[in-house]
Amino acid sequence: MTDVRKIAHNTLIQVIGKALSIAIGLIGFGLMARYLGQEGFGYYSTIYAFLAIFGILIDLGLQMTTTQLISDPAEDESRILSNSLTIRLTASIIFLGVAPLIALFFPYPKIIKIGIAVAAVGFIFTSLVSTLTSLFQKHLVMYKVATADVVAKILFIVVLISAVSLDLGLMGIISAVVIDSFFTFAILFYFASQKVLIRPAFDLLVWRKIISRTWPIALTIGLNLIYFKGDIFIMSLIKSQTEVGLYGAPYKVLEVLININYLFLGLILPILTMVIAVKNLERLKIVIQSTFNFLIILTTPLIVGGYFLGRPLMVLMAGPDFVISGDIIKILLIATGAILTAGLFGYVIVALNKQKQMIKFYAANAIISIIGYLIFIPLYSYWGAAWMTVFTEVFILFTAAYVMKKNINFLPGLKIFWKSIAAALVMAIPLYLFPNLSFIISLTIGVVVYFIALYLLKGFDKETVLDIIKIKNHETPDNQL
Repeated sequence: MTDVRKIAHNTLIQVIGKALSIAIGLIGFGLMARYLGQEGFGYYSTIYAFLAIFGILIDLGLQMTTTQLISDPAEDESRILSNSLTIRLTASIIFLGVAPLIALFFPYPKIIKIGIAVAAVGFIFTSLVSTLTSLFQKHLVMYKVATADVVAKILFIVVLISAVSLDLGLMGIISAVVIDSFFTFAILFYFASQKVLIRPAFDLLVWRKIISRTWPIALTIGLNLIYFKGDIFIMSLIKSQTEVGLYGAPYKVLEVLININYLFLGLILPILTMVIAVKNLERLKIVIQSTFNFLIILTTPLIVGGYFLGRPLMVLMAGPDFVISGDIIKILLIATGAILTAGLFGYVIVALNKQKQMIKFYAANAIISIIGYLIFIPLYSYWGAAWMTVFTEVFILFTAAYVMKKNINFLPGLKIFWKSIAAALVMAIPLYLFPNLSFIISLTIGVVVYFIALYLLKGFDKETVLDIIKIKNHETPDNQL
């Protein structure tokens, strides 16, 4: 199999596997939310938001750094991977081991403190999975990661249904998540050990090399997680767990949408990297513009449609107890639109190897968001948290656009943006006039009306679709970046 066919095959399997994993995960979310209810899901959200703070300290950006190092022919693959895993395991045991002890000093109910201790075990396995993934990325066998993920998710659903049927409560739900993480790690470790020798390694020279490369990525990820998870963490300290649950449920949907987007952008990153490597500015502009158009065409109706369908969506996903979450998701979908678009600009910046230029903006955003959450959550609860989330994500969108323009002197045109807004407003008419239709019927009508309106407005045509699908086939003259 040629490299091109191998990449295409690898990508297809990865997409299918991730889609299945996300679908199964959504089913699991629905089961959890319905079983736990508002307060119980608040406990669940608090536990994982608390651990996410410690997850910042163990992420270290190791996956990307490990992939880069083991892809270097001059490096010893087994040596790098073994040391990277040892670094990750050491950091995980230290920081996640401390997390339950620190939780004892927080004003949480006993069940949350116990839940933090149990869930921390799953966090350790999850952190190791991300590092092991580097090996499969290098050898273009991501289907093995997809296989492990899907098999573990199916087992997760089986255990989750059993926990609900036996009424094992919150600890049963968390145990199902831990089992999911463990089996994902176990399957991947088995696959990896067939390829290379993996053992505990404390080679200080390798540790120094890995850490010196990874710290800018680690810092960026850490700052990003502070403002992304800070809202639920702060809310858990000053508001009721019912309020946390009502906010945490739509936030879970937001995370799913973000994962889907980064799956798509992950396919674009190699193209961006290749175009930048050959210094072809015109082709880079085409890739950015085509990808931007695609994201805008999808996110605009998501935001407008969410305004009308937010409540029925959350009732369908999480049950009637979460009808208020339907109003919260209307706000969070605005933040989602900003995140999806900023993701493109962020990937361009990474491909340009200019991510250090974003650190100051992530730091500023982390500080602003924490101050904002401390001011607005006590006053307005989840409404304050949701609108503050919108502000922080829009801030990153504009700063990422600024850094990208600074480096390549280009921003995508907004012609499709305005046409998408016009088409979305047309879509809003039947959604407004017929509010009592079922969610599925309303969604179908909205999608059909939107794309017909967009087509009539010349927002897309056959050539536009081909631009998106076959970005890498564009031939344009070289221009120095």
